[in-house]
Amino acid sequence: MEYSDLIKEIDSGQFRPVYLLMGEEPYYNDIIVGHIMDKALQPHERDFNQMIVYGSDTNAAEIVSMARRYPVFAPRQLIIVKEAQSLSKLEPLEVYLQAPAPETILVLVYTGKSVDKRSGFYKKAKATAEIFESAPVPEWKVAQWIISYAGQKGITVLPDAAALMAEHTGNSLRKITLEIDKLLKAIPEESRQITVKEIEENIGISREFSAFELCNALSTKNGDNAFKIARHFGENPRKYPLLLTLGALFFYFSKLLKIHAVMRQENLAAPSAVRKSGIYPSQEKQYLAAIRNYSYNRVMAVIAYIKECDFKSKSSSAGVANEGDLLVELVSRILH
Repeated sequence: MEYSDLIKEIDSGQFRPVYLLMGEEPYYNDIIVGHIMDKALQPHERDFNQMIVYGSDTNAAEIVSMARRYPVFAPRQLIIVKEAQSLSKLEPLEVYLQAPAPETILVLVYTGKSVDKRSGFYKKAKATAEIFESAPVPEWKVAQWIISYAGQKGITVLPDAAALMAEHTGNSLRKITLEIDKLLKAIPEESRQITVKEIEENIGISREFSAFELCNALSTKNGDNAFKIARHFGENPRKYPLLLTLGALFFYFSKLLKIHAVMRQENLAAPSAVRKSGIYPSQEKQYLAAIRNYSYNRVMAVIAYIKECDFKSKSSSAGVANEGDLLVELVSRILH
């Protein structure tokens, strides 16, 4: 079941006997658990019928024993097992999954990992449990996720501000939501828009060295600035991981490719194609400069360079080159 559908089902008061929540990104699983805790029991029923245990402090047999108990003055009981990846000897749970107690909601939460899908436990769970796997947001989609999340709260985050925040947070949704919520408390209530200025002043990030500025330098073929940023990234690989930078570059040049495709297919001039491609007005000037400097074929070549750099960074083909060397080489190939 999709995340939104699962939330709607829970909020409507429909519950499965067993939930198996897993995956590398814990954010969505946290939200699902929160909704189950809010809807499964009335506040006065929770003292005796809501139990939260940790996989490192219990075992499968004890969990099954709790699940087989009857609720106390309530229609159901809720058992949440956090860090369920620490459980071993899952045979009792495999047996329980064949006939789960109808009065119990059992939630098994695997934090930061997934269940082995070849295991007997997973196969049994597929038959009776609601399984949700929360995958991490790809690096190149993080900025858009930030814009969407803030939009749900009635706030507009400008694309360059979202890109700057994405570099700072990485793709950890827990960290992203924490920073956005903190930012919303810091800005004036009448302000409904977050710009780079708000990001710099309230989160303490500098725009000078960011993937957004690297894209801007490449757009205008400002080699001095592009190499300056690339070298700075290379000297600070922990703060500026190559994979995040490559994700931002890929996203940017993919947008250029889309604009070129619109120009070709609909026979539009660049300004019209830029607007039709969904580029924010504040970024139109930058994309128009890039369209002038990078033809359709050149953009295709740049995307190929980015993919090649990504492959080198993940294999032994880079030789003795480090992440900084690979990025400087990539910038050189893009510019020339």
